[in-house]
Amino acid sequence: MNSKLLKLNAPYNVIYAGGKVGRHIATLMVWNADEEAAGGIMDSASYPVIDEGEEFPAGTLVDYAELHDCRVLCSYSETQQCYATNIYWIAKMIEYDSQQLEPAGAECILERMKLLGCKIVMPTKKEETDGKKEEETPIYNFEATLDVWCMQGFGKPGSVYRVRSNRHQGFYFYSEGTCKEIYHDLNYQMSVYRSYCSDLITVRFHSDDLDFQKVTNQLNADQLIEGFKHEDDADWD
Repeated sequence: MNSKLLKLNAPYNVIYAGGKVGRHIATLMVWNADEEAAGGIMDSASYPVIDEGEEFPAGTLVDYAELHDCRVLCSYSETQQCYATNIYWIAKMIEYDSQQLEPAGAECILERMKLLGCKIVMPTKKEETDGKKEEETPIYNFEATLDVWCMQGFGKPGSVYRVRSNRHQGFYFYSEGTCKEIYHDLNYQMSVYRSYCSDLITVRFHSDDLDFQKVTNQLNADQLIEGFKHEDDADWD
């Protein structure tokens, strides 16, 4: 087995690697030599070496996530002179994380990005100011259309569902469980997005599933109340 450590130059990309988030500071390449193989290389693989920042020393080898399974979360923006990305890209990455066997979760990803100095840019729209000129103003109001699958006990009390939203709408939501469990989970995910992106964010939830509209209605009603109200005692079945 042959190996080589390829050190990268700053500014480093901030990447998602097997549930970990860090600056991609180097790549470990490993391969077997085989004279009969093309280029003399056989069974090659590349693994990221990352710097997770803050309390973690730089140089963590993520040996269970090959480089092609990693994703760039944030790169250095010459325009803004900082590490920056947008919420649509973050939604795509959180969706990717949810598809893994052991997801890290939105809070873990966003917390580490914050510690690494990543700025999340909100989308903007043009609005007239004082009736004179148009200015770019941030968008804080979003929609979330939930796709709902009943996984167990269709139409019965305690039915188990799986829901997910469309990441192209701005934020990605995903949950499994009973209506009550999903309600609390999505409320928690909302609080995470508001904490790390902006506390001005509101999301209007929709669903075509009639059995699930009580959940979306309550999620929408909660956001009209300062501090988010949670209906712990509601009859969800």
